[in-house]
Parts: sequence; C-alpha cells; structure tokens
Amino acid sequence: MSSSPRPTITFAQGIALYMGAVLGSGILILPSYTVHAAGPAAVVSWLLLSLLSFPLAYTFARLALRYQDLGGISVIVKNAFGRTMGAIVGWYFMVWVSVGEAVVGVTGSSYITSAFHLGRDAMYGFAFSFLVVALVTALIGMKMSGNLSLLLSGVVLLLLVSTILFSMPHVESVNFTPFAPHGLSGVGSACVLIFWAFFGWESITHLVPEFKNPHRDVMKATWVSVVLVGAVYTLLAFVTIGTGTSGDGSESSAPLAVLMSQALGVGAGVVTAVITCIVCLGTVNVYLASSSRLAFALARDGVFPRWFEKKSGRDVPNRAVWFLFVTNTVTLLICYVFDLSVDKLILVPVTLGILVYIITTFACVKLLWNDKVGRWTSMLSALFCLGVAPFAQGYLLVPVLVTVACLAYLRWRSHREVTKQAAM
Repeated sequence: MSSSPRPTITFAQGIALYMGAVLGSGILILPSYTVHAAGPAAVVSWLLLSLLSFPLAYTFARLALRYQDLGGISVIVKNAFGRTMGAIVGWYFMVWVSVGEAVVGVTGSSYITSAFHLGRDAMYGFAFSFLVVALVTALIGMKMSGNLSLLLSGVVLLLLVSTILFSMPHVESVNFTPFAPHGLSGVGSACVLIFWAFFGWESITHLVPEFKNPHRDVMKATWVSVVLVGAVYTLLAFVTIGTGTSGDGSESSAPLAVLMSQALGVGAGVVTAVITCIVCLGTVNVYLASSSRLAFALARDGVFPRWFEKKSGRDVPNRAVWFLFVTNTVTLLICYVFDLSVDKLILVPVTLGILVYIITTFACVKLLWNDKVGRWTSMLSALFCLGVAPFAQGYLLVPVLVTVACLAYLRWRSHREVTKQAAM
C-alpha cells in the first residue's frame, strides 16, 4: 500500500486542529498550579509563553512546508543533525504522547468528578472514555478527526471568549498583590507548567502532507491560531487572577468552572462537564492522529519497529493508533494503582516536550539560517526553550533514559541488518 497520505484537511480544519492541540487541558487546572508557583506574576509567565508562540509556530510551519513529511519534527531534526538525532527526537515525542494523553484524561476527569463530588473510580472511568472516543475517531480517518476538531474548537472558543468578556468588569487590582511572592524562580517554574498548555504547535508538522492545499493554508492557519490561542490564554489568566478565582493550587480547585459560572450564570457543574469534555476530546483527538503518523514515519525510516509501518484501508496508521491507546491506558492503570497526582505526572511529558522543542528549534536555526526572518524567529525560540529547561530539575532524567533506549535500539537494528547481509 502506498505511504502517500490522502489530502483531506481544509483551512478551517487546520485552524481547528491547531486549537484542539494547543487550546487544550491546560486551561482546566493550570491557572491554579501556576498561581501556586508564582503568585499573580503567573500572568507574566502566560504572556511570555504566548509571545514565544509566534516565532515557534512560524519556524515549525515554515520547515514543515519545506519537507511535507509525516515524520514532522523528526524529519526536520534529521535534515539538520542527522538520522540518529532525528530518531531521538521522534522517540521523545512518542514517549511524551504515550504518557501525555493519559495526563490529559486525568486532568479533565478530575475536574468533572470534583464538580459533581464523584469518586476516584469515576475519575479514571471518564479518563478512559476520552481515550476510547479518540481511538474510534482516529481509526475512522483524518477527515473525521478534522471535522470533530472543527466542532469542538469552535464551541470552546465561543465559551472562553464569552467568559473573558463577562469577567473583565469584575477584575480588581487588589488580587494582583503581592505580585511576585516567589520571585523570578516562581515565574520560571510557572513557565515549565505552562509549557504543557502551549504544546501543540509541533503536532501539525506531521499533518501538513494531509492538507488539501498546504502552501496556501498551513501558514495562514498558523497565524490565525497563534493570535487566537495567545490572546485567549493570556486574557483568561488575567481575569482568573484578577477576579480572585484562581484557586489554591490543589487538584480539587476548579477556577475555570467558578469563573464561567459567575460570568455566564450557569451551574459550575454543568460548565465543568461541558468545557472539560470539549477540550480533552479535542486534545486527545489531535495528538492521537498526529503522533500515529509520526510512528508510521519513524518505522518507515528504520528507526522504530517495522511493526508500525502499516496502514488500514482508510489510510490510517492503525497499529500506531492502537499502540498509543494501549500505552495511555496502562499509564492510567499505573496512576490508579499508585495514586500518582497530575501535577507530578505532568512533568514527565512536559520535560520530554521541552527537550523536543529545544532540539527542534536549534535544528530550525541551522536550516533557516539563510532565511532572514526564519533565522531570528528560530534563534529566539531556541534560546527561550533553553532558558526554561533548568526549571524542570530532576525530571531531566526522563529524556536521558529515553535517549539510552533509542540508541540501544538503533545499535541492535544496525547489528541485525549487518548480520542478515553477512548471511546472504
């Protein structure tokens, strides 16, 4: 079967996929976590990450259009630093998503169960149901994923913009003092957490070959999405802190539910259920579709098990889809058995994501050096990502372990191929 994808993604679906990937589970609990880490100065962290999105999204989209490959960021890094480094970044991304989808599910379901006073079993039941819906959608095909994202992103954007507008008159300056109780380190720690909210700009790099008109639509969809997401995130953080509804930093805090309830005049429980289902389904849907394409491309290039180099009759890398569903289900099971908290688990995919961004942005610097705009945007992105990394602290051990596993596999694969050739 041909590995060439069927182009089905439109301009509107492109915006929706971007927003589904980026405007996701971060809005649910990160306002609480970031205020707990930095105080009201967390709004500075949100603003910084919003501004970073402009050069970051541009460089990713620019090079994704140049190569137009399902390997996305892995192909970008391979062209800059070679096959091994491209493989390592691909492995980082796959492990990140293999855990991250479960984090999204637990984040959203904990919000729902907190609002309706349901038990722990119900929380994990909701989290698993998000994975099941994304699995079914992904197996049907990219057109279905795009249409679902279009619907979900439109609804969530309408709800969030309405909430921001109705909340603005209730912002009080007293809620911004003391502004930075934990100093610069608090702002840096908040940036690490907020990175989770801004992951997603890289996900479209794997889907560019499936755009109907990539040269016309990809960059336009990128700019529209960057402006919308950055504005919504920053303004939402501002009104959350300014109205005193940022919570206490605990998992049971539901600042967005309280804020929307006050702004829109509906029950917090209803708001929580609706917004959580929308953003979690949107995020899981996009990442399952995007990362399954990456797994296929890595296998095609010989740096991932060849078992993943297979598509269904619907042009879906179905083995990769099932693999990601199973790994995230296992992650949910581990969290359930060992009672792992979201704010600790989230740093595993966040740290891997930060490393992916650092390596990819430095690859962009090299590949876009002769592009005046691309050179400066990629340099700015790389330096900012590099500056955030130290705040991840001990979790940097995770990418080290993934790197060792990747290099061991590549060495085993190379030895096996040499042995086969010698036997012929």
